[in-house]
Amino acid sequence: MSRPLTRGAALSPAWPLPLFLLRTAWGDQPFDALTGYVSGLAGSHLVEVTGDPVRMLDGVSPASGPTALLPGLITSLRRSGRTYPAPESLALLTAAPGDSSSLPAVPAVRADVAAAGWGVLVRDPATREAVCLTCVHPHADVLRWRARGVADCPVPPQPDGPSGALFALGQAVLEAAESIERTTTRVGQVGGPDPDSPVTRLPSGLPSRVIELVDRIDRVEAIISVALAHPDLGVDPATREPVLRRLVAVKDAARRSAVAAAGIAAAGGAAKGDAPLRGP
Repeated sequence: MSRPLTRGAALSPAWPLPLFLLRTAWGDQPFDALTGYVSGLAGSHLVEVTGDPVRMLDGVSPASGPTALLPGLITSLRRSGRTYPAPESLALLTAAPGDSSSLPAVPAVRADVAAAGWGVLVRDPATREAVCLTCVHPHADVLRWRARGVADCPVPPQPDGPSGALFALGQAVLEAAESIERTTTRVGQVGGPDPDSPVTRLPSGLPSRVIELVDRIDRVEAIISVALAHPDLGVDPATREPVLRRLVAVKDAARRSAVAAAGIAAAGGAAKGDAPLRGP
């Protein structure tokens, strides 16, 4: 039997990292914006480099912090962006509750993503070498990063496009309407959290369809957070659990869709030479 959902079902606020990576590699975002984003995610950072020796991690010292990981990832993305489809080079990985079908068939990567709840996969399509980057919060304002080198990594299963993801989100919300309405209404009566409050920090230059999808995801994430923070409200837990579990899975899939769509758009512009690339 799978574990009950908890407030930890929400992905880390660091999940937009692949959007910052792709806008730096294939768009017009300066490298300093990427390093500033990563450094600002926590007051302290711990880094572990593990797995197979791969080119992207050559010379990286854990003592240098997470920003030391970024040049190798950006270089690899830039090398592949004009030749290979974006999904072969960059993906957001999530461990949907009780379902690992969206992850590549690499046991160590699956274990890392299951422990962290999410990960970023940067893959060199020419060599099949990859880095899976995950992070967890062991303490308040501390992030522990793990960069795992993978010598032979397949392309992970690809998510729906933005339109399909928006439709799936809408369907899941409709299915969860009774539980959500009862919970959020009663929480609102006692001064609970505002479902419209979370706003994901995004890089500039993303397609409008991606921004629309992320905005919808933020709203669904807020509703889920309210429901999980107040398990005694609404319908009984046995009835609500599978409904919310599906909502979490669909919401995470929508995040993967947002990253994939943004990558396709950015790599397409880079392949045509439309967007300048500013190096680290």
